[in-house]
Amino acid sequence: MRFLLSLALLAALAWSGYWALAARGIERGLAAWLDARRAEGWVADAGRISVSGFPTRFDTRLSPLDLADPRTGLAWSMPGFGFSARSHRPQHVTVRWPETQRIATPAERIEVTAEAMTGALAFRPGLALELASARLSVGAFGLVSDAGWRASMDGAEIETAALDDRPGAQRLRLRASGMRPPEGLVATLDPAGLLPPVFDRIALEAVAVFDTPWDRHAVEDRRPQLQQVEIGRLDAQWGDLALKAAGRFDVDAEGQPSGTITLRATNWREMIALARGSGRLSAPLADRLDAALGLLAGLSGRPDMLDVPLRLALGQVWLGPVPLGPAPNLRLR
Repeated sequence: MRFLLSLALLAALAWSGYWALAARGIERGLAAWLDARRAEGWVADAGRISVSGFPTRFDTRLSPLDLADPRTGLAWSMPGFGFSARSHRPQHVTVRWPETQRIATPAERIEVTAEAMTGALAFRPGLALELASARLSVGAFGLVSDAGWRASMDGAEIETAALDDRPGAQRLRLRASGMRPPEGLVATLDPAGLLPPVFDRIALEAVAVFDTPWDRHAVEDRRPQLQQVEIGRLDAQWGDLALKAAGRFDVDAEGQPSGTITLRATNWREMIALARGSGRLSAPLADRLDAALGLLAGLSGRPDMLDVPLRLALGQVWLGPVPLGPAPNLRLR
């Protein structure tokens, strides 16, 4: 009995020593990382770094936290930032963001509000901290820019996982509801004002291929850049209009996409009729729009369903030979 008690005491002392050394290592590692960023010209300030959770967890908190990369002009400020891991599984990390954050770019400052924003990250073994998988969930989320736009959503979940057989590839899944894009974007997507300002829901499954892995160097040196995107499924409900999309495109070194995305819309005739009845579209314009889209839908053999192949090329989105507007630049700063 005495032997077992002695053994238990030795194990407890050993575990306590391990936890204390590991906690001190986390504090020193974070302080050294911030010092290294400052030496490179960053703004990298954490008012206080603390580690708690003995004996089963490492609960780490930095409060406040201010980061700014002079090479990209990106800055991120938070009143506090926390992450935790189980003592026996330090490569699996749970992250908690505060309810208010601020993101600044060379062009604007964006105030972020996030309700219950949490993430679960898994890293591959090694000092590079290469991301193996991640899951992010958030409740009510809002963006307000000093450039004059705002956007919000009711909630979202994002999942990503590295593909072992494709270097640099990440499988992405996104589910979001109650999305309210900026008014300018809605006006670009829906210049006739046929649709409400809120996306009811959107679901996306895709594979994104980057030129380098997502690891610690993505923060310290440069962001991995997109090389290719494969959209397996995009399913959205926008008012009475149901939208689906699939396709594939490449991204060049300047962030310009090139490829084809097929967009499928149902209930499009009902939307035109609704806009006509409400007076947002005049009768002659509604007739011409119905005839033109009906002809396009008829080419697919399904008059009730509108299939539109959109081509991305030369910095534009094209419908056949007709440019619809500029394609988004996908270069990550």
